[in-house]
Amino acid sequence: MEAEETMQRLQEFRERQDCFTDITLIVDGHHLKAHKAVLAACSHVLPQIFFHIVKSNLNH
Repeated sequence: MEAEETMQRLQEFRERQDCFTDITLIVDGHHLKAHKAVLAACSHVLPQIFFHIVKSNLNH
């Protein structure tokens, strides 16, 4: 599967009742559903943040 097709399928999942989304970003009062794996793949900072959150949740 090519990258463009993969991104198209992810968009379709997101649009279909937020299928498989696992995070909600709130920006200027707007709620945006997203996929942590996609966000983390596009950032050098977010993987560490997500890992820290998961680790903190496991310790509580």
